[in-house]
Amino acid sequence: MEHKTTGLTQKVREAIAALNGQGRQEVTSQDIKAVLDVRTYRERRAAVGVLKDMRKSGELVSVQRGVYVHVPKLKPRGKMDVIWHLVRSHKHFTADEIERLSGAARATVLEYLRRLKALGYIRQARRGGSWLMISDPGPETPANTAKCEKLRALRIKGIKD
Repeated sequence: MEHKTTGLTQKVREAIAALNGQGRQEVTSQDIKAVLDVRTYRERRAAVGVLKDMRKSGELVSVQRGVYVHVPKLKPRGKMDVIWHLVRSHKHFTADEIERLSGAARATVLEYLRRLKALGYIRQARRGGSWLMISDPGPETPANTAKCEKLRALRIKGIKD
């Protein structure tokens, strides 16, 4: 085990995942240290510090002294996740409603709506500037690859010039 704490939290997560893969929900600090191959006092202190930080953040829940259950961190919801949730829940909406409810900038809302239209999930209604959901692929937020496509086009254009 290295002496730096850089990346140690990730190594602890991986050790817990390995122990969970063996069918164990509860893990002990001793088990984690064994998987990490902690040998020196310095390494032990670093591992204990990481476990303490993970307990404080709520990622580890203490069942009893030295016994933990891992609660994986959830990815924070981004603006695109919120917009997608609103589109799915409203089915018929305007860009103004989505902007107001999501707290996202108007340009962000319009860009994402155009992307969802290109993917075939929504279409613009004939009147009033409203939108309709026409295909619901599920709760997973569709990726906004429009910026990637723009960058790819710019790179290709730069190569040709």
